[in-house]
Amino acid sequence: MNRCECPTLESLGCLSNHAAYAARNYLTRQLEENGIDMTIEQFKVMVVLWKEGTSTQQNIADFVGKDKASVTRLIAGLEKRSLIQRATACQDKRCNHVTLTPQGIALEKPTMAVLAESTRYLHQGIDPNELAITLRVLKQMCLTLNYTLKEPE
Repeated sequence: MNRCECPTLESLGCLSNHAAYAARNYLTRQLEENGIDMTIEQFKVMVVLWKEGTSTQQNIADFVGKDKASVTRLIAGLEKRSLIQRATACQDKRCNHVTLTPQGIALEKPTMAVLAESTRYLHQGIDPNELAITLRVLKQMCLTLNYTLKEPE
């Protein structure tokens, strides 16, 4: 079957992928328009730290769903902008602890406000009951595919 024959509007996988892509682009634009210079991947790293204060690179990698090398690059970019800092754990030199700087802490409220407003916009016109069903279906789909959804620990 070629691409033109694929019923993308009838495929849960295709539609959820398109919706995620569109939502990601929308959030990126909203962050930019509000003067927040951060990629979605960097945003995910910051969410872990805003929730936990300090985290290991491995825990961040698990939550973001990226390998440790990719997360190391994300962390390096945030560190270069003075939003976070890294320190080697005393007991295990291979384990880095990542913490927020005052600049990183100050970015939480405006960034989360943009996320909240973006979420309200994305959910407008969707019946709350249908939204709850959609979320439940997508979570079940992840379970069926053995994809572990991670929350910051």
